[in-house]
Amino acid sequence: MTRSTLSFRVRLLLGSVLPALIMVLLLGAVFFDRYQNDLESVFQERGYAVAHQIGAAAEYALFSGSHDTLGRLADVARQSDPTIVVVTVFDATGRQVAHSGAVPLHRLPLINSPQVYRGDRVTALQTPVFQTILQLQDELSDVRPPEQKIVGYIAVEIARDALEARKREMLEITLAIMLGGLLLASWLSLRIAHGVLTTLDTAQKALRRQMETAELLARTDALTGLANRRAFDEVAQQEIQRAQRYGTPLTLVLADLDHFKAINDSHGHDVGDCVLQDFARILAGSVRNVDLVGRWGGEEFAILMPGTDLTEATQAAERMRRQVEQAQLCIEETTCRYTASFGVAAFRADMPTLASLLGRADMALYRAKRLGRNRVEVG
Repeated sequence: MTRSTLSFRVRLLLGSVLPALIMVLLLGAVFFDRYQNDLESVFQERGYAVAHQIGAAAEYALFSGSHDTLGRLADVARQSDPTIVVVTVFDATGRQVAHSGAVPLHRLPLINSPQVYRGDRVTALQTPVFQTILQLQDELSDVRPPEQKIVGYIAVEIARDALEARKREMLEITLAIMLGGLLLASWLSLRIAHGVLTTLDTAQKALRRQMETAELLARTDALTGLANRRAFDEVAQQEIQRAQRYGTPLTLVLADLDHFKAINDSHGHDVGDCVLQDFARILAGSVRNVDLVGRWGGEEFAILMPGTDLTEATQAAERMRRQVEQAQLCIEETTCRYTASFGVAAFRADMPTLASLLGRADMALYRAKRLGRNRVEVG
């Protein structure tokens, strides 16, 4: 797997997983924030309800100045709810007239509207107590009721321990839900990414096979299955460089069918193609694995023999010539015999080019043709 492919896989996985993770985190954060605000709102409303309840009970005692009654009311209110840690009653002038519980942690301004302070340990609330005025007038009377008079203030402090514990519990539940959501979203995203990657891998493999097949076809002669001239030329150039660098022997054999035009004219091109295929089979079966046989063009073939000197290559060419001469090609009811001529040339360091090697092998092949065909000549 290449680095670019790996990088693409990582980007694809991140692109599929990250949006799901971000969405789950955002939903979890919004849910927890909304729930936390709702808890605070309910807690605050509960505090106001406690303060109003105490205020309603303390209204007459504030009006009459009964401090003992106010003290008992404060004690009863605090003892009836363990979360209430402080209850303080003030008269209309702001003087403290009753107190129950610990020392107040927060003192709020005594004004004619409810006040609240949210601390780390307690929530402090203060609400005014208004004198109740009974409406004795007829409903149709135009007399406006007098303005309500403040007779005192109630201040309470409620411990936040239970509220914070509930928040922590809800945070743990939210985190557990978010973790489950993250795992599910990650699993689904990975499944989707795996499907995409599997499809991509399949497409890449198919494309690679097609490219390899196309490359093979571009380097292979369609009729004989041997290397074509392009492929042969590339390998020959590499072998010449190796022979020049290391001083190893290298020979080239050119082989050409004798009177091939007459075979086509007498038996047809289909038989001619069969002769070419049979000739290619004999040549390919007569060489080593390190040797390369290619179709140079038409009825002419080339054999590149690395590590082989001129004498050995000439002997190999002679063996191939005899096998061709002795071969009998039977096509339907026709028996076709044919021969071939061979030209052999060895690589020379003073002429280190493929053109030079081909030229000398071609001259040897021409000499074999001129001297009667079906023979091997050295150039």
